[in-house]
Amino acid sequence: MRAPVTEPALRKAICDAGRVLYERGLIGPTDGNLSARVGDGRLLCTPSGAHKGALREGDLVLLDLEGRVIRGGRASSELKMHLALYRQKPGVLCVVHAHPPSAVGLTVAGWGLDPPVVPEILFAMGRVPTVPYASPTTSDVPDAVAAVVASGCEAFMLARHGSVVLCDDPMTGVLRTEIIEHTAKITIAARSAGSAVPLPEEEIRRLLVLAGR
Repeated sequence: MRAPVTEPALRKAICDAGRVLYERGLIGPTDGNLSARVGDGRLLCTPSGAHKGALREGDLVLLDLEGRVIRGGRASSELKMHLALYRQKPGVLCVVHAHPPSAVGLTVAGWGLDPPVVPEILFAMGRVPTVPYASPTTSDVPDAVAAVVASGCEAFMLARHGSVVLCDDPMTGVLRTEIIEHTAKITIAARSAGSAVPLPEEEIRRLLVLAGR
Protein backbone atom coordinates (compact mmCIF):
# COMPACT_ATOMS: atom_id res chain seq x y z
CA MET A 1 0.00 0.00 0.00
CA ARG A 2 1.51 3.32 -1.03
CA ALA A 3 1.67 6.35 1.25
CA PRO A 4 -0.86 9.11 0.52
CA VAL A 5 0.05 10.97 -2.68
CA THR A 6 -1.16 14.41 -3.70
CA GLU A 7 -3.05 14.79 -6.95
CA PRO A 8 -0.28 16.88 -8.58
CA ALA A 9 2.34 14.27 -7.64
CA LEU A 10 0.17 11.47 -9.00
CA ARG A 11 -0.39 13.37 -12.25
CA LYS A 12 3.36 13.66 -12.69
CA ALA A 13 3.89 9.98 -11.86
CA ILE A 14 1.36 8.86 -14.48
CA CYS A 15 2.91 11.09 -17.15
CA ASP A 16 6.41 9.85 -16.27
CA ALA A 17 5.24 6.24 -16.46
CA GLY A 18 3.58 6.78 -19.83
CA ARG A 19 6.76 8.32 -21.18
CA VAL A 20 8.89 5.39 -19.98
CA LEU A 21 6.49 2.82 -21.43
CA TYR A 22 6.64 4.57 -24.80
CA GLU A 23 10.41 5.09 -24.79
CA ARG A 24 11.04 1.44 -23.95
CA GLY A 25 8.76 0.20 -26.72
CA LEU A 26 6.15 -1.27 -24.40
CA ILE A 27 3.34 0.72 -26.04
CA GLY A 28 2.74 2.42 -29.36
CA PRO A 29 2.19 6.19 -29.37
CA THR A 30 -1.52 6.15 -28.57
CA ASP A 31 -1.76 2.59 -27.24
CA GLY A 32 -2.40 1.52 -23.68
CA ASN A 33 -3.74 3.46 -20.74
CA LEU A 34 -2.95 4.20 -17.12
CA SER A 35 -5.07 5.14 -14.14
CA ALA A 36 -4.62 5.61 -10.41
CA ARG A 37 -6.78 6.30 -7.39
CA VAL A 38 -6.50 9.81 -6.03
CA GLY A 39 -8.57 9.11 -2.92
CA ASP A 40 -12.06 10.06 -1.80
CA GLY A 41 -13.60 7.94 -4.56
CA ARG A 42 -11.77 9.64 -7.42
CA LEU A 43 -9.24 8.50 -9.97
CA LEU A 44 -7.00 9.92 -12.66
CA CYS A 45 -6.93 8.34 -16.11
CA THR A 46 -5.06 8.99 -19.33
CA PRO A 47 -7.22 10.63 -22.02
CA SER A 48 -8.46 8.91 -25.15
CA GLY A 49 -6.05 8.97 -28.08
CA ALA A 50 -3.23 10.72 -26.21
CA HIS A 51 0.42 10.13 -27.14
CA LYS A 52 1.79 8.41 -24.03
CA GLY A 53 5.28 9.68 -24.71
CA ALA A 54 4.12 13.30 -24.63
CA LEU A 55 1.55 13.37 -21.83
CA ARG A 56 1.19 16.58 -19.88
CA GLU A 57 -0.12 16.63 -16.33
CA GLY A 58 -3.09 18.76 -17.35
CA ASP A 59 -4.09 16.19 -19.99
CA LEU A 60 -5.20 13.62 -17.42
CA VAL A 61 -8.89 13.16 -16.71
CA LEU A 62 -10.23 13.25 -13.15
CA LEU A 63 -13.28 11.01 -12.64
CA ASP A 64 -15.37 9.41 -9.94
CA LEU A 65 -15.60 5.63 -9.64
CA GLU A 66 -18.78 5.63 -11.72
CA GLY A 67 -16.83 7.07 -14.64
CA ARG A 68 -18.30 10.57 -14.44
CA VAL A 69 -15.81 13.25 -15.48
CA ILE A 70 -15.01 15.76 -12.75
CA ARG A 71 -12.34 17.62 -14.68
CA GLY A 72 -10.74 17.11 -18.08
CA GLY A 73 -11.69 15.72 -21.46
CA ARG A 74 -12.65 12.23 -22.63
CA ALA A 75 -11.05 9.37 -20.71
CA SER A 76 -9.42 6.32 -22.25
CA SER A 77 -11.60 4.02 -24.31
CA GLU A 78 -10.68 1.21 -21.89
CA LEU A 79 -12.12 3.09 -18.90
CA LYS A 80 -14.77 0.37 -18.41
CA MET A 81 -12.06 -2.16 -17.64
CA HIS A 82 -10.26 0.15 -15.21
CA LEU A 83 -13.47 0.95 -13.32
CA ALA A 84 -14.40 -2.73 -13.10
CA LEU A 85 -10.97 -3.59 -11.71
CA TYR A 86 -11.16 -0.89 -9.04
CA ARG A 87 -14.62 -2.04 -8.02
CA GLN A 88 -13.60 -5.68 -7.89
CA LYS A 89 -10.28 -5.02 -6.10
CA PRO A 90 -10.70 -2.12 -3.64
CA GLY A 91 -7.07 -2.46 -2.55
CA VAL A 92 -5.71 -1.78 -6.03
CA LEU A 93 -4.39 1.77 -6.34
CA CYS A 94 -3.14 1.81 -9.93
CA VAL A 95 -3.81 0.01 -13.22
CA VAL A 96 -1.24 -0.01 -16.04
CA HIS A 97 -2.35 -1.43 -19.39
CA ALA A 98 0.39 -1.70 -22.02
CA HIS A 99 1.03 -3.51 -25.31
CA PRO A 100 4.43 -5.21 -24.84
CA PRO A 101 5.08 -6.66 -28.31
CA SER A 102 6.77 -9.96 -27.44
CA ALA A 103 4.25 -10.78 -24.73
CA VAL A 104 1.32 -9.96 -27.01
CA GLY A 105 2.96 -11.96 -29.79
CA LEU A 106 3.04 -15.01 -27.52
CA THR A 107 -0.73 -14.82 -27.10
CA VAL A 108 -1.24 -14.45 -30.86
CA ALA A 109 0.69 -17.70 -31.27
CA GLY A 110 -1.56 -19.36 -28.71
CA TRP A 111 1.13 -19.41 -26.03
CA GLY A 112 1.38 -17.52 -22.74
CA LEU A 113 3.38 -16.81 -19.60
CA ASP A 114 1.61 -19.26 -17.32
CA PRO A 115 3.08 -21.64 -16.38
CA PRO A 116 6.31 -19.62 -16.57
CA VAL A 117 9.64 -20.90 -17.80
CA VAL A 118 11.72 -18.82 -15.33
CA PRO A 119 11.18 -18.03 -11.63
CA GLU A 120 11.75 -14.27 -11.59
CA ILE A 121 8.26 -13.33 -12.77
CA LEU A 122 6.75 -15.29 -9.87
CA PHE A 123 8.73 -13.27 -7.33
CA ALA A 124 7.78 -10.00 -9.03
CA MET A 125 4.03 -10.50 -9.43
CA GLY A 126 2.99 -14.13 -9.14
CA ARG A 127 1.37 -16.02 -12.00
CA VAL A 128 0.40 -14.09 -15.13
CA PRO A 129 -2.53 -15.89 -16.80
CA THR A 130 -3.99 -15.05 -20.20
CA VAL A 131 -7.59 -13.90 -20.55
CA PRO A 132 -9.30 -15.10 -23.76
CA TYR A 133 -9.70 -12.49 -26.49
CA ALA A 134 -12.49 -9.94 -26.11
CA SER A 135 -13.16 -6.93 -28.34
CA PRO A 136 -11.18 -3.95 -27.01
CA THR A 137 -13.11 -0.97 -25.59
CA THR A 138 -16.28 -3.06 -25.08
CA SER A 139 -17.90 -4.35 -21.90
CA ASP A 140 -16.75 -7.80 -23.03
CA VAL A 141 -13.28 -6.98 -21.67
CA PRO A 142 -14.20 -6.34 -18.00
CA ASP A 143 -16.55 -9.32 -18.15
CA ALA A 144 -13.72 -11.52 -19.43
CA VAL A 145 -11.19 -10.40 -16.81
CA ALA A 146 -13.50 -10.74 -13.79
CA ALA A 147 -12.86 -14.45 -13.23
CA VAL A 148 -9.09 -14.27 -13.56
CA VAL A 149 -8.88 -11.24 -11.27
CA ALA A 150 -11.00 -13.09 -8.69
CA SER A 151 -8.24 -15.71 -8.56
CA GLY A 152 -5.98 -13.12 -6.93
CA CYS A 153 -3.54 -12.42 -9.76
CA GLU A 154 -1.67 -9.11 -9.82
CA ALA A 155 -1.13 -9.09 -13.57
CA PHE A 156 -2.58 -10.79 -16.62
CA MET A 157 -2.43 -10.81 -20.39
CA LEU A 158 -5.36 -9.96 -22.64
CA ALA A 159 -5.02 -12.29 -25.62
CA ARG A 160 -4.08 -10.46 -28.85
CA HIS A 161 -4.25 -7.18 -26.97
CA GLY A 162 -1.91 -6.35 -24.11
CA SER A 163 -0.82 -6.66 -20.50
CA VAL A 164 -2.60 -5.38 -17.41
CA VAL A 165 -0.81 -4.80 -14.10
CA LEU A 166 -2.59 -4.08 -10.82
CA CYS A 167 -0.27 -2.26 -8.45
CA ASP A 168 0.29 0.55 -5.95
CA ASP A 169 1.83 3.18 -8.22
CA PRO A 170 2.53 3.86 -11.91
CA MET A 171 6.26 3.11 -11.91
CA THR A 172 5.70 -0.26 -10.26
CA GLY A 173 3.34 -0.97 -13.14
CA VAL A 174 6.10 -0.04 -15.60
CA LEU A 175 8.62 -2.29 -13.83
CA ARG A 176 6.26 -5.27 -13.90
CA THR A 177 5.41 -4.65 -17.55
CA GLU A 178 9.13 -4.77 -18.33
CA ILE A 179 9.42 -8.08 -16.48
CA ILE A 180 6.47 -9.47 -18.45
CA GLU A 181 8.11 -8.47 -21.73
CA HIS A 182 11.53 -9.81 -20.68
CA THR A 183 9.99 -13.14 -19.68
CA ALA A 184 8.16 -13.30 -23.00
CA LYS A 185 11.44 -12.77 -24.87
CA ILE A 186 13.06 -15.63 -22.93
CA THR A 187 10.09 -17.87 -23.68
CA ILE A 188 10.25 -17.07 -27.40
CA ALA A 189 14.03 -17.66 -27.44
CA ALA A 190 13.54 -21.05 -25.78
CA ARG A 191 10.85 -22.05 -28.27
CA SER A 192 13.07 -20.94 -31.14
CA ALA A 193 15.87 -23.10 -29.75
CA GLY A 194 13.62 -26.14 -29.57
CA SER A 195 11.28 -26.12 -26.57
CA ALA A 196 10.18 -23.83 -23.75
CA VAL A 197 9.87 -26.22 -20.82
CA PRO A 198 7.80 -24.60 -18.04
CA LEU A 199 8.64 -24.84 -14.37
CA PRO A 200 6.93 -27.84 -12.72
CA GLU A 201 3.77 -27.01 -10.77
CA GLU A 202 5.37 -28.20 -7.53
CA GLU A 203 8.26 -25.77 -8.02
CA ILE A 204 5.86 -22.94 -8.91
CA ARG A 205 3.97 -23.49 -5.66
CA ARG A 206 7.25 -23.54 -3.72
CA LEU A 207 8.46 -20.32 -5.34
CA LEU A 208 5.16 -18.57 -4.63
CA VAL A 209 5.51 -19.48 -0.95
CA LEU A 210 9.10 -18.21 -0.94
CA ALA A 211 7.85 -14.99 -2.54
CA GLY A 212 5.18 -14.61 0.13
CA ARG A 213 2.33 -14.95 -2.36
